[in-house]
Amino acid sequence: MKVGLKFNDKRLEYRVSCELSRRGIPHEIINHTIDGYTVVLSDSPGWGVEVNDPVEGARRAVSYIYNKPRFTKIIVGIDPGPRPGLAVVGDGFIVEEIQLTRVDETPEVVQEIRRGYLPERIIVRIGNGDVVNRNRIVNSLLSDFTVEIVDEKNTSDTITNRNVEAAKHIAFTRGRPVMEPLNTVIREGYLREIQRRSRIESNGMITIPRELARKVAVGELTLKEAIGLVQENEA
Repeated sequence: MKVGLKFNDKRLEYRVSCELSRRGIPHEIINHTIDGYTVVLSDSPGWGVEVNDPVEGARRAVSYIYNKPRFTKIIVGIDPGPRPGLAVVGDGFIVEEIQLTRVDETPEVVQEIRRGYLPERIIVRIGNGDVVNRNRIVNSLLSDFTVEIVDEKNTSDTITNRNVEAAKHIAFTRGRPVMEPLNTVIREGYLREIQRRSRIESNGMITIPRELARKVAVGELTLKEAIGLVQENEA
């Protein structure tokens, strides 16, 4: 596997090089013929794979590691917590792991995954935990992607990282296709559960109010941040 870079825009070349290095993909700058390279990334048509964005360029290069100009099928596994974890599987190989900071980042990131890898087919599989955030993510993707909900009960007990590691298991598990938008109403019982968790997290010192519990439920705050706001107000 040999990735070559041949850019007129040296700043873009540097950014692409940094992204490839971050992903552990060997590469080198080309100052001569492009012959002998598995793939050449360039900002000029005719030199190889045209690249205008570092992450997209790195994703285009990844499929060549597996001797494919592009993957036939990409599966994106999502663990739907307040900070979703994503695992990207290309034709059976885990090719990328992503940790998001907010639920509302999910649809754009999945779109970027599709644009970067250009698969013939893409499926999104979402774990069935955290019902509120799960349903929000499903509804944000349903119009553009094939979406499945995966039963996590057989994977949850065997993993400790409830984000990216869970997403890997979800990606490799067939789910139930979702055909219609899901209910995103936040029920009182769900808010009470978040309040209960706030007491556990604060060693029994704090129960966050319903207003903050609702913000935690929709991903505007983490539970830790909500507890911190209560502590600041009590100080």
